[in-house]
Amino acid sequence: MSSTADANYGPAPDGAAGPPKLPTRFSSLARLPPGSLSSAYADLCSGPWPGPCQLPVVYHPSYNISFFGVEKLHPFDSCKYGKVMSALKKQHVLREGQTVQPREASLEVLADVHTQDYLYRIHYHNFTIVQVTELAALSLLPNKLLQWRIVAPMKLHVGGTMLATGLALERGWAINIGGGMHHASSSRGMGWCPFDDIVLAVRRVRKAAGRLVVLYIDLDAHQGNGVERDFYIIDFYNARIFPLDDEAKPAIDIPVELRFGADDDEILGRLHAALAVAARTLPRPDLVIYNAGTDVLAGDPLGRLGMTAAGVVQRDEVVWRWCRDMARAPVVMALSGGYTRESAGVITASIRNLFEKFGLGVDDVAAGSGGSTVEASQAVAPAGPGEDGDKGGAGTPATAGGLEMQGGMWGEKVEVQANAADAGPVSN
Repeated sequence: MSSTADANYGPAPDGAAGPPKLPTRFSSLARLPPGSLSSAYADLCSGPWPGPCQLPVVYHPSYNISFFGVEKLHPFDSCKYGKVMSALKKQHVLREGQTVQPREASLEVLADVHTQDYLYRIHYHNFTIVQVTELAALSLLPNKLLQWRIVAPMKLHVGGTMLATGLALERGWAINIGGGMHHASSSRGMGWCPFDDIVLAVRRVRKAAGRLVVLYIDLDAHQGNGVERDFYIIDFYNARIFPLDDEAKPAIDIPVELRFGADDDEILGRLHAALAVAARTLPRPDLVIYNAGTDVLAGDPLGRLGMTAAGVVQRDEVVWRWCRDMARAPVVMALSGGYTRESAGVITASIRNLFEKFGLGVDDVAAGSGGSTVEASQAVAPAGPGEDGDKGGAGTPATAGGLEMQGGMWGEKVEVQANAADAGPVSN
């Protein structure tokens, strides 16, 4: 099946031949039987591989960074992850024992993407940590303390994103209550992103599960300049703030540049338009990675956009619904940036909404827990050499959801021109 034909993967008009009936549960989108990836992810999972009574929600208490109040010198709330988890439990969205704990990504794991020189500097040079965190005061602290309280927690975030990505293939969905370090690249870190957890996750899942077509949707307020390679990308970002990385922009397949103060109507309108373009022009993904930054909130000192809390909740629901109903692909979500006091509360409200709207929970996981429920046509192709280097994986086409997927190049880049009057131009 050609990539052009494959691109039109939305529902067919009434009476026309088209895709099968839309799934009602994300568990029906699982590409592999539960347990298939347990060996491939043993180094990243703390404890036995998650059973049907655990949810594909990944979290570790040590995600949170706090020491001597130094972390408060930066607007980034480095303890929001614990706040989100505490609130989700208080609201009975999650219960004790339901989440999955990751292990730290080892040096060997990190070296799959990062250069030896950079790994040496981030582990032994305080100045490199200062550059990443933008906290000059850290240069005065012992390196061992920085490794313990900053670098090690960030390695857990990496392990969490990688583990959640594998779980999404088995469960149809997953959430890392952390991660989304989209500014880090192979030889540098910046903007509180020391490690490239997104690319590391993609490389691991391709090695473990086959030649996957991956779509990366980044709705953080900042351009995801560290990850802009090796897979298909939709990136929304404020065009006039950090990182202003023009060299990385050509890798974005559907770029949407936002103006200062862009509000709910503008961003949601352009999101619907961008997803419609993706459904018309891009191959159906085997997996969607969603970077759900909350620095788009009005009043965020770094994002400088204008979304409301309700708008962010709706934004996340739109992406998840599109993954389920249009792309019909598993989705894994990472939290990424957010620099207001309201960020943790908004994340909590959004995750609660996702659980309620899509029936996420033990019953949903158990419904897809039998290996026999995964059709042969849904299974990804066996892994082979050269799993990266082109956006669809490498080699022969893989299959997903009963459709043959091409691993070749996409067509020409598409700038998002929304039909809706309130969507606005692409660049401002």
